Amino acid sequence: MVANERELLISQGWRQGAVIREIVDDHFTANAHFALNDSDVFLIISQTCDLVNPDYNSEPFFEVLRLTPIKTAPAIEYGGGKNSREIQFQTEINGRIQTFRALPFERFFVDRQLLKLHSHEGHASESEREMITAWLTKRFVRTAFPDSFDRRWKVRVKQIEKVIKRLKLVRDIYIKITPFNEVAKYVEYEVEIYLLMDASDYDDPVIYKEHKKHKADLEAQFGLCADIDLQVIELVSDAEISLRELQELRRWDYSYLSYRSPDEHAPPAKPS
Repeated sequence: MVANERELLISQGWRQGAVIREIVDDHFTANAHFALNDSDVFLIISQTCDLVNPDYNSEPFFEVLRLTPIKTAPAIEYGGGKNSREIQFQTEINGRIQTFRALPFERFFVDRQLLKLHSHEGHASESEREMITAWLTKRFVRTAFPDSFDRRWKVRVKQIEKVIKRLKLVRDIYIKITPFNEVAKYVEYEVEIYLLMDASDYDDPVIYKEHKKHKADLEAQFGLCADIDLQVIELVSDAEISLRELQELRRWDYSYLSYRSPDEHAPPAKPS
């Protein structure tokens, strides 16, 4: 690519979050490692600076995420990026609200030269773009908790899962366990749990009251787990908790810690 092509790509609106629907060259999907459907939509997830880089040799590919249109409203358990294995969301593209689902491993790389042959349909909204990139990032930075801790709470996994599903407007769960290492049988873990909510939801008295009840149910379930001393469990507003406090906690990626069927574990995306 020559330098003026960078300006051309920018002027054509190629940036992270661009949506491609119509594929005009079969080479576009050459690196896809899963079966494709005619209804598929592709969201560019590469950083904008990489997408329009004038040096083709340094950035030969861009990455897309397959979006599958769905007819129903997004399921709450897959909204907001809180489930690491699937995300569902609505976004406005060219003035039309559309609903999609995406799986994190349904990504592939595309020859960047093919941008010249294609046009985008529009862009996901800024909030959805940020949500999707954060959701993908969490897969690489999630914390692995000690097995001896996981074995203790998982005796109540079904009951805990039911309660967590009721905490529909909890955006993230943060946890602190002491000690943060494997321990012998009968040695207790001291545990603190913080249920993070958007400030607007936290400040709504009806929503807060409902979630406070479910928080009590979650506390009761952990109380039935042997050798877990639950010292704190709180609903917290994202407007009140500080970055310093978050840095002292670890995000509890519940969707990865719970038992799932083997076929839900899929390989990562990579170029062929």
